[in-house]
Amino acid sequence: MLLAATAVPAAPVVVPPALRDVRGAVVDVAALASRNRLVFVTVKATWCPVCRTQLQRLGRMLPHLRACGAAFVVLVPGANDAAAAVARDTSFPYPFVAEGAEAIATAAGFAGGAGELVPGFFAVDAARTVVWEQRGRGAGAYGDGELLAHLGCKAPSQPDVLAAVR
Repeated sequence: MLLAATAVPAAPVVVPPALRDVRGAVVDVAALASRNRLVFVTVKATWCPVCRTQLQRLGRMLPHLRACGAAFVVLVPGANDAAAAVARDTSFPYPFVAEGAEAIATAAGFAGGAGELVPGFFAVDAARTVVWEQRGRGAGAYGDGELLAHLGCKAPSQPDVLAAVR
């Protein structure tokens, strides 16, 4: 899939102030968005190997991404138990949301049809309004550079993190 940095939707898209993660815990989106540069990661489907690889890549870059002020919520279509398995298998330490994920992704323009999402990223501001989007992901093209550019981060210098960005 080709990567595409895109303009935000013409009509403002506002993410709900709170969501429920796959374990049933409340995700305070409003607080996360007011304290961090909140980025939503959309996963095509629970079976998507490239999406799992992306989450592992982001995990290796977390110290750098956190230093740039980033925090994440992962949207996964499907059942909570299947999305929880993705969280467990990737060890990505941010909330995974399945319940309501398709509605949020659809509003932000990431509907993939047939119970799938368009893989990519979108960021929200403190008012939880979508302010940036990057659609698409494929083996060798993960959108890391676009994410770093959006965050205003320089590419990391550690060899293992550089490998994640490439």
